[in-house]
Amino acid sequence: MLAQFGFGVLLGSFFIILGIFIWRKGSVSFLAGYAKDRINNEKLMAKRIGIVIILFGLETILLIALHLFVINVDGLFYGMLTIMHILAILFLMILTQMSK
Repeated sequence: MLAQFGFGVLLGSFFIILGIFIWRKGSVSFLAGYAKDRINNEKLMAKRIGIVIILFGLETILLIALHLFVINVDGLFYGMLTIMHILAILFLMILTQMSK
């Protein structure tokens, strides 16, 4: 059980570090559908997407801790959470492209 928790913390930490890297670098050119001429404020978009990814990492650690120590959390719940974060990133991309 401790090894599973360690793996969960490692996985969540990866997403947190990835989010911080995106936020600090201020570049989102790696995203599919990215068009430099459509983005007005790339740094703002990178900050928003970085925050979403950091939150996903924190939620990953929290859900694995809940699953191992408190209640049995179904994997379907984690999958739905992942899809919601992907949709949030797509929404932020559209929102940033529409703002002037």
